[in-house]
Amino acid sequence: MTKVAKQREPESWINRIELTIALVLQVGILIVTVGALVERQWLGAFSGSIVLLLTFAPALIERHLRVPLPVELTLITSVFLYASFALGEARDFYEKIWWWDLALHGVAALTIGIIGFLSIYVFYMTHRIQIAAGWIATITFALAVSLGTIWEIFEFLMDWNFGLNMQKSGLVDTMTDLMINAAGAAIAAVIGYFYVHGNDGLYGRRIIRAVIDRQAKT
Repeated sequence: MTKVAKQREPESWINRIELTIALVLQVGILIVTVGALVERQWLGAFSGSIVLLLTFAPALIERHLRVPLPVELTLITSVFLYASFALGEARDFYEKIWWWDLALHGVAALTIGIIGFLSIYVFYMTHRIQIAAGWIATITFALAVSLGTIWEIFEFLMDWNFGLNMQKSGLVDTMTDLMINAAGAAIAAVIGYFYVHGNDGLYGRRIIRAVIDRQAKT
């Protein structure tokens, strides 16, 4: 067995474990959605269906747009959506745990920022673009903040049109979420900046190497 094969064999097991965890979380979302449907909670069932579909977004993007994505993205997406819907909404964690909403927004901003960084870094490493580390960090920050802002607009539209309470305390909740989003985006940008200069971090290096390898095969 070659050295490369020995290195990738553990990675394949890690990927299988990550996909298994993601599948378990998807099943959990499905169970909550079916439960809402049985109890005739139509809005909850509809929301659950949308959330369940979103867990498959990375796979759909990869298949139809032929964009290689790390397995970790599927896992992170499933974890976030499960925590947001199955725990936050269905189990009332948003009401029971005061910091639940803030934590999810922070993790989401950090995750989106890292994903944005990975997307840019793949093109940077394959020499498809020439860009300074500062610009990579800037684009990473802007992407995460923009998507976080779009989510806040979505919450407002849902509250306005369907009488929901996604914004909780209104302006205070929105501004707090935006600040948390900005903080998470800034952390992701800083991580990306120093990664470009230092190129260290074992787990991050494994993810990026996997993405670059899959990009080379397409």
